[in-house]
Amino acid sequence: MLLLSLFHGYSFNSYSFTNLIAILSTIVYDHTMSYTLSRHFYALDEVHAALAYCSRRNDSIETLFWCQELLLSGHIGETISTLFDAWLWHKGPFHLSWLVHAWTTLRSESLAAEDILLSAAQLSMIPHDKQDHSLWNILALATVEMPDRITPCTPAWLDDSMDDKELYFIRALYQGKARSAWWMAQQLTIIRAWNVIEIYAGKQQLDSYTIVLEALQQYEHLLGYRSAEYDMIMLCLSILYCCSIPLTKDLPIHLHPMQQEAIQRWNGRIGRKAYRCYTIPSACLYGVTYRGKIKWSQSTISSLNHVEPSLIGCPFWEEAIAEYGVIQDDVIQWNSDDELENFYERYFPDDIPDEWTKAEKAVSHGDGLLAPTEVVTFYKYARSTFTKWSYFAWNTHHAMLVQLQDKGVWDGALSSIYVPITFQAYDTHILQPVRKRLQK
Repeated sequence: MLLLSLFHGYSFNSYSFTNLIAILSTIVYDHTMSYTLSRHFYALDEVHAALAYCSRRNDSIETLFWCQELLLSGHIGETISTLFDAWLWHKGPFHLSWLVHAWTTLRSESLAAEDILLSAAQLSMIPHDKQDHSLWNILALATVEMPDRITPCTPAWLDDSMDDKELYFIRALYQGKARSAWWMAQQLTIIRAWNVIEIYAGKQQLDSYTIVLEALQQYEHLLGYRSAEYDMIMLCLSILYCCSIPLTKDLPIHLHPMQQEAIQRWNGRIGRKAYRCYTIPSACLYGVTYRGKIKWSQSTISSLNHVEPSLIGCPFWEEAIAEYGVIQDDVIQWNSDDELENFYERYFPDDIPDEWTKAEKAVSHGDGLLAPTEVVTFYKYARSTFTKWSYFAWNTHHAMLVQLQDKGVWDGALSSIYVPITFQAYDTHILQPVRKRLQK
């Protein structure tokens, strides 16, 4: 097994503004972004975007290709983070089997590349028509106004002496009114909200509730970091979990023979130009990659014409460079001309990217996506990405887009869909359950 300890200690680093100006002289560089090449000279941010995109298109072979390219580049934790994020936004509580498997394998200190590849394959095999975008729509449509009143329908174990807000919260969960439950959860402290959810999940004996709630509360083991925004997003997802009837589809425990054959075929080409058998899907670039944030008149081709600066930041290339030179102030200092020649002979067995044909370069590089006066917006990204059913926010796709139209320029962070709400005092009488009546 290919142990991931081979990649231990690597992290994803950013380029300096100076070096990017040198290699992308025709591009106005955004210093908050990085442009680093992978093991086979794809832009790393684009490989992550391609992995997430293909995983939701049910293309398991191409999903595995992008996953392996990231692993070969030394992006171990980052790959797990991308897979978790793809599950979170597009699969969610209706496909808990993936989360349960990921939580029991991918957070381990010693895991094999095969574990991550299997998780990628499992994620891509969840049917695209079974995706659900309730989480996104509910977060986008959050408001101080109560979405819906609750009815007297109450779990038998509920103690009516509980606080009115907690009673409303639990009844909303029990009645499957996720938007109402989320509305109330935002009025509680996050600790209090989690306590209520844990009580509810335990009393209702929800499917795998111990593992699921542990994974959502300690999500940094899969996402790779914590943030105030993701703390609330996970709380919202836990509400959907409590309201839903999860799909219990069993996931494969081994890669399919066709998938294994594809990986073996690629392994025979590692380090060669022939490995680059897939083109970055242009549909995955907008807003979340460097190329997806620059103009049509700008291009990333120049990073292949002068490749050395773009190797810095990739764990694989930094380790390879360390054998022949050192990196000082984001510049490679070769030990000698002979060492430089030895490096190129070893790692460029075909020819250097500068000598590739236009078609060969276009596999991974090209022009930007934005019109001359266009800026990246949440609205355009959501319009093309979050198009599936929202079981807990039914028929709200148009309303969600309207809500996002006024958000202006977007920085590419999906977590910014969550915006804290300040609640004013209101008549708590509206928290009481109501009975539906027939019209006279």
